[in-house]
Amino acid sequence: MSLASDSSEQTPDADAQRSARAAGLYAALETDRGATAAEIKRAYRRLALRHHPDRNRGAPAVSADEFVRIQYAYDVLTDERLRRIYDRYGEMGVQMADRVGGELLDPLVSGVLSVFAFATAAAALLLIAFFALLARRVDHANSWPFAVIFAPLWAVDLAALAAVALAAARSLFGAGGSGDNGTAPSDTGSPDASPHGSEDEAEPDSDASAAWPPPAPTDETPLLGTPRRKRQRRRHRVRAVRRLAEACLGQVAAFVPVAYMLLLIAFQVMLVARLDGHAAWTALQVAAPWFCIEAIHFVLLTLQLLAGLQPIRDQPVVAAVQQAAVLAADMYWWLAIRVALGLLVVAKVSGALESWNWALVLVPAYLPAVRWAVALCLLGRQLRAPGGDADMRQNAGAIVVVSAVAFGIVTAFVYSFVALLVWKLEQPLAVRLALVFVPVFVALALVCCCCSCCGLCLAYGIEASLDADAEADPAAAPHTSRRIT
Repeated sequence: MSLASDSSEQTPDADAQRSARAAGLYAALETDRGATAAEIKRAYRRLALRHHPDRNRGAPAVSADEFVRIQYAYDVLTDERLRRIYDRYGEMGVQMADRVGGELLDPLVSGVLSVFAFATAAAALLLIAFFALLARRVDHANSWPFAVIFAPLWAVDLAALAAVALAAARSLFGAGGSGDNGTAPSDTGSPDASPHGSEDEAEPDSDASAAWPPPAPTDETPLLGTPRRKRQRRRHRVRAVRRLAEACLGQVAAFVPVAYMLLLIAFQVMLVARLDGHAAWTALQVAAPWFCIEAIHFVLLTLQLLAGLQPIRDQPVVAAVQQAAVLAADMYWWLAIRVALGLLVVAKVSGALESWNWALVLVPAYLPAVRWAVALCLLGRQLRAPGGDADMRQNAGAIVVVSAVAFGIVTAFVYSFVALLVWKLEQPLAVRLALVFVPVFVALALVCCCCSCCGLCLAYGIEASLDADAEADPAAAPHTSRRIT
């Protein structure tokens, strides 16, 4: 996204030009920028009747042009998103709204994204300060207590806790009890109660029209012990379990991030208390809040697994169980790796695995790279598979190359840090912790720079570019590639 002019160049003349552009469609409807939706609708009806070509046969061309202009103004100003874009960027912004990246022109979207980008940049700076202080403390460059060392990290934690608590409060009170919290609504009786609701209603099986509970058997009705009735009862049980899981997931998912942050802060407080000598907790006691986080995550994954159950049709039970096992393995693999790694680290710190090398203790940390490497090797075959998207098959080579480069960069950062950390843990005096944290510092610095640039572009770049284009040639069509990349 190019910055056509600096924010310091936003003069009163530019503001006046922007206000004049924004007043164009309002002037077409003979209203002002503060008009309500009802006032715009009344003005449109009045002017549409006045300028309709059928009522102005003396000058049909002029009336038709004016009528089209009125209709266009009405269509833009009655759409809340387009009206926000028009009020800020004028008609040029409306023309760009439906193009690639046009969502960023919405002041609500760009405002939220810019705040998020600046908050992420600030968090990256605080984390850099935390790791720098921690490195100096471990390397005996200072003797500050760990409660002071962890102060930047706690500032990030408190900001994140406030954000997730605000989101949970909005989900609880702002949604009016509708369960609109980013997961399945709690009203399981509505057709939209689950992502599979339409499938339940339109499921093409021969038993869908049968009532439940089934009517009393007659001479023409199959007995309840027949395979058909057994399959029907099994489908109803699966649907009941799925809808119950969706209801539970919709009720608790909004508050899970708050619980995560509280447990994470508790873990850090207990760790600091032990490091500063204020408590004699064992490593397992210190890690208890962390394992509570993983237990909550396990419950959420289980609810998601149950909510994704599909009715078993005529396929054998063995095949259905195999499909469920594959789905469960795909959902639980990352959780299993984290829990295994945590247990091994706790056992090593506690002395139960004293004879183990730290490189062996951290073996679970290597498994994600193996899995993603295998997935990357299979990516090209999947993209070229018949029946897929034609554009994906055509660009399969480029997609694989880009994915491989991204995988290589991320792997280099992560596992260079792991290798340096193993070196430090095995030979504490051979390497300084500041050197171990070099990959972390580089990654956080890149995050800080990218988020700062994105925040500035979202806050000023589009508007400055539109103002420059309008000043150079007000009638020129906007070029998306000049502003959005």
